[in-house]
Amino acid sequence: MYSDLQTNADINVSHRLGSGRAGFHGGKYLKGVGRTLLAANWNHPMDRYHSSGHLFPSAAMREYLVSCYLEELGAGDTLVGCEGLLLAPLPPGAERYLESFFPQRDFRDFAAVDRRLQAITVKGGEFARLSNFTWSFSQWQYGVPFLIDLFLKMAQYLGGPTQPRVRSREVTPETLAERLEGALERLVHHFERYFQAGVYWGSFHNNFTADGRFLDLETPIVFGAPFVGVLATPGELPESVDLAAPNGFVGCEVLICLRQVRTFLSFLIDRLEWLGRNAWKVGGLERRFFRDTVEALRARFPSSHWLHDAGALEEKLTAGFISVLGLPPGAEAELAALVRAQCRVMLNEEPGRTAKTRLVPMEFLLANPEPTSPVMAGVPHFLEGFVGQTRPGRVFNAALLQVEQAVDVTTALRELREAEATLRGSVRERGKLP
Repeated sequence: MYSDLQTNADINVSHRLGSGRAGFHGGKYLKGVGRTLLAANWNHPMDRYHSSGHLFPSAAMREYLVSCYLEELGAGDTLVGCEGLLLAPLPPGAERYLESFFPQRDFRDFAAVDRRLQAITVKGGEFARLSNFTWSFSQWQYGVPFLIDLFLKMAQYLGGPTQPRVRSREVTPETLAERLEGALERLVHHFERYFQAGVYWGSFHNNFTADGRFLDLETPIVFGAPFVGVLATPGELPESVDLAAPNGFVGCEVLICLRQVRTFLSFLIDRLEWLGRNAWKVGGLERRFFRDTVEALRARFPSSHWLHDAGALEEKLTAGFISVLGLPPGAEAELAALVRAQCRVMLNEEPGRTAKTRLVPMEFLLANPEPTSPVMAGVPHFLEGFVGQTRPGRVFNAALLQVEQAVDVTTALRELREAEATLRGSVRERGKLP
């Protein structure tokens, strides 16, 4: 099995060198395989879960069911879907080890399936992350063969499986810049479809592919309908929240990913400029290619591009919200103010004068997105009556709560198949996404 090396252009967790519990085998991507050689955090006391190589069965079931849900809606192309999962009993004594992952939580509160079983998820392996390219450019090796291979892979993975394969002679600076912008547009469009489907992924850092699909499907919350609001632990939902609260609003999470893309782009330009001036044993041809790629990237992503211009991005996102929600003018204006504040704070700009908005608690059925981590939802008062939870959303959460009670492999797989059939049936009643 091959595990991929990763370095993020913004923030890296100590001793995580790449895929610490996942890898590529036979064209598939397997997660939950145990520690890989990249889990240098194996003895890090504050990173026990990620350093263990373990995948909770409830997480694997979420990955599988949310893949089925989006596939039935006609949005399976927006993610690297979970095709299936493997289950096995936990070995003797493993419960005490799992309990050490979350020392502040009572292990008896974990789902029954997480106390008895372990899991591996199976996905397609045709993808790369931006962090793979950051690692590659950071670990630069001189020579034309390395340069050709790296830029060829970058062009291919930015296009993803839906784009024609490229040959080495077709990899020009303009092609790379064009494909990066295409991946960026695709990423935003995919989040528009997640919004329409009522799916919130929960964890976003380094969890999407270079071509704009979502990859780490472990912690979704499924509303089943468009939702803009706030998530909190039951009993801790505030009465109001600042419009500029960092990472504050479900519905605006695409900004978290756009911030990562913008950081990667900045890193890439700086790194290529440096290599063009200082790379060891680099000839004139390579230096020219570096410089031309920098020029192509700057031409494709000028300061007026919506990725850099918070005002342009605000207009883009607000128009998408309004087209889906169908709000009256007063609510449109308040939603625009919320998006404006979120765009600025998430893109590291001064949000200016902001205000607080009152939250209204919502009676949703929501399964835990993580072990022993229940959530409740609240919406800004001006959206009350315009967002909610659909029957497929309730069916998804009810099905997940049911399969989490299984205590053996046979029962768990049977319950999962039944949950999939019920979920797909309820989604068909709703119809495909536009």
